[in-house]
Amino acid sequence: MENGNEIVIRENSLVIDVERAFNLYYPYLKIELTGASNALPNLKTTPVNPRNTISQLSPGKLPVKLDVTSTRTVAEFEQDIKTLLGMRVKISRKSGNVWNTISLTDNWTLGNQNNAGEFISKEMADHQFSQSA
Repeated sequence: MENGNEIVIRENSLVIDVERAFNLYYPYLKIELTGASNALPNLKTTPVNPRNTISQLSPGKLPVKLDVTSTRTVAEFEQDIKTLLGMRVKISRKSGNVWNTISLTDNWTLGNQNNAGEFISKEMADHQFSQSA
């Protein structure tokens, strides 16, 4: 499924496999694919069944390659999901033990977002350790 700095999505690719493949590149980021991108922007989108294949959910033509190069912005990645798959994606960054949705920093690169998540998570772990010592 992965190849260099891209994720190849085929007819039989499961949602959960795409989400896990992304997480292999960026362990401090998490994606959740959601419903069709043609829904009204202010409507809440719900995550899709992770056991569904992408072809069951996407009106897009498969296979596609998602570019996950670290220099791409979150906004560019989100646009690729919309354009190539006709879906939306929710991206979260790890902060300690919780995942925070990325919204105000979607102009940051995937690499910067992942680095920030790693830094915050390690700082929080160090702070917790020093308080309990």
